[in-house]
Amino acid sequence: MSKLDDFIKQGWIGARSVAGEKDLPLPYPFVPPCGEGPFKRLYYWDTYFTNIGLIMDGHADWARENVDNLLFALDYFGCVPNFTRKDGAIFCSQPPLLGIMIKDVYNASKDEKWLYKSIVGLEKEYDFWMTRRMTQIGLNQYGTNAFDKGHLTYYYGLMAKRIGLDLNATDEEKIKVAQNLIAEAESGEDFTPRYNNHNATEYVQIDLNSHLWGVENLLAEFYKDKDEDKSAYYSRKRDNRLVLIERYCYNAETGIYADYNFVTKKTNSIICGASFMPYFYGFARQGENLRTIYDKLKSKGGVVSCEDTGDRVYQWGYPYIWAPHQYFAYMALKNYGENERADELCRNYTELLSNTYDKTEFLWERYTEDGNAPDLEYPTQKMLGWTAGVYRYLQSMKG
Repeated sequence: MSKLDDFIKQGWIGARSVAGEKDLPLPYPFVPPCGEGPFKRLYYWDTYFTNIGLIMDGHADWARENVDNLLFALDYFGCVPNFTRKDGAIFCSQPPLLGIMIKDVYNASKDEKWLYKSIVGLEKEYDFWMTRRMTQIGLNQYGTNAFDKGHLTYYYGLMAKRIGLDLNATDEEKIKVAQNLIAEAESGEDFTPRYNNHNATEYVQIDLNSHLWGVENLLAEFYKDKDEDKSAYYSRKRDNRLVLIERYCYNAETGIYADYNFVTKKTNSIICGASFMPYFYGFARQGENLRTIYDKLKSKGGVVSCEDTGDRVYQWGYPYIWAPHQYFAYMALKNYGENERADELCRNYTELLSNTYDKTEFLWERYTEDGNAPDLEYPTQKMLGWTAGVYRYLQSMKG
């Protein structure tokens, strides 16, 4: 076992926590994304990747507790919150990965009773996205739970220094900007050059609609031999979503799936990590286009979050390398038989992390290809969570 592998395995144990005074009264202990610092709570989409590592390292029971805590938070808020503080859903949720978390835990436990209870929760979350995040074109978008002027102007103030906003803006301007920034943050990518001038509420996002296709597919399959009407319902929803994704989110000029701006009626031409998602779920067209995405985003340390757009520096833009995109890209490449590229990504990312660990004795929230983890928008966090989970998975794939 390498020093890094041992660091991770011990890290899971050391990071395991219980809810504090400002947190929801979660029913179980949990493993947060960081063992120290400000992020010692469950964060929604981080938990999916944490659970991958926990399951690999013999802690499927802890992964199940993480999911049960998120289901508890879903019952409390009506959505899975951004994070499990008592005010964790005031602004937004995060990418809907609850379904694939449930699937992973079930595959490890084979507990049918737990699966059925969890699927009931998943349907509740699906209802949130379908009622609170639907657009006029029939696809979903990231959005905000905050409509109160005080909350929105407060959020604007929080972000003003972080990303350089105008403090002299009118309240009306602050509210509009805040709504867009919160929608952008709900994608988990705060902040990103995917949107022109922080206008996320004008888009339907390819990653979100891919995740929801996955939820509909999972529910259709789950009910196949249990409830014929429900299975047919979710099958129709899934099939209709794919028709709309092909209509709006497939850019015929580039051959790439991307976000669609329903105001300008244009599909984005920017290539970013979200473009891997139709291949991750397996509904994308065959062809050379997956290679195009990978080759455009490839670096010496894995794939960067977004191609270089020449704009200001964003955390989730060029040249930054984040764990979620490595996992999604690797699985997408494997799904479509791009084994050489998948193996290259696997090798590049795991070597980046192991080499940086040898120098710093930590894992980090994000990286550049040369192993730096520079502060940007806020101090770069010493990470466990998704960095550890994705490393453990990809390291096991090296053979």
